[in-house]
Amino acid sequence: MIVVLLDAVALILILKIMDDADVSLFTAVLVSLGAAIGTNLLAYALVLAIGLSGILVAAAVGAVLVGVIVSALFGIEIKRSFTIGGIFMLVHLGISFGLGMLFR
Repeated sequence: MIVVLLDAVALILILKIMDDADVSLFTAVLVSLGAAIGTNLLAYALVLAIGLSGILVAAAVGAVLVGVIVSALFGIEIKRSFTIGGIFMLVHLGISFGLGMLFR
């Protein structure tokens, strides 16, 4: 749950910096939760199918989907929203791996 809250705060900061959008914490938590669950499920399935490179494929697909969701919810142009999705996915992977290593 800590990862989702940190992801939500990161998404709010990224949207504020990139587009000066006002985003509620509830909306950011919903987007972050969907991105975290979807990316993790896709990563597990792809790791079983193609190995460790499945994590990178899942991150790329997750970034595209977050970009589409950000564009649809906040009315940001698609090129900028894909950039936001990519930055968000890098932050999400960093937080996930960092906290995973911290708690081992």
